[in-house]
Amino acid sequence: MTSYDPCIDDLAHIEALDRQRFVVLRAPSKVGAAFSHIQGTFRERLQGRPVSYPARAHVTLCGFAAGTPLHSVQELVGTWAPKASPLRIEIDRVSWFPPPFQIVIVEVRKTPALFSALAALRAQAEQRRLVVSTVVPVEKWRFHMSVAYCSDFGEAAWQEVIQLAETLRAPAVHDDVGVVEVVAFDDGREYSGGVYALEAHAHE
Repeated sequence: MTSYDPCIDDLAHIEALDRQRFVVLRAPSKVGAAFSHIQGTFRERLQGRPVSYPARAHVTLCGFAAGTPLHSVQELVGTWAPKASPLRIEIDRVSWFPPPFQIVIVEVRKTPALFSALAALRAQAEQRRLVVSTVVPVEKWRFHMSVAYCSDFGEAAWQEVIQLAETLRAPAVHDDVGVVEVVAFDDGREYSGGVYALEAHAHE
């Protein structure tokens, strides 16, 4: 039995996500390596600062409110995934979400396939009356991989982070992903709620 590889390993962050569920794409080798290089730059420059870092590169497609039954999300993804095509994670640029979030991100190109997959997943969640925590409308959603969470930074420190982000060029790499994962947080731990194949057109 292989050990679980968490997306988040910061205990305070895990506690903040308690009882929430997420549908994520884990970044494969090329994108993951590029992400690690970018994150390493911030880790080096922000040593000793109050920063939280995701443990693994991942793209969140949808989050569900605390208390959403895990089996309800599993049933949703089990219905949606076989009708979704494999998806491409294509790095676009280093960017950020402004205050109050103050999150450094690697922005992922919004391909038609990603947009369609997210729209279908959101629509089916709404049909099942599941409460989505990622409430930004689909057409305005910025696909991304979070690099560093800096919400505790003051204005001057955050401006330093922005200046660093503006100097970094993201490599033009991409990977195709054939599975999504349900990630769950309960009782101070992250664990997998299942891995689901994106099967539409996969064998054509």
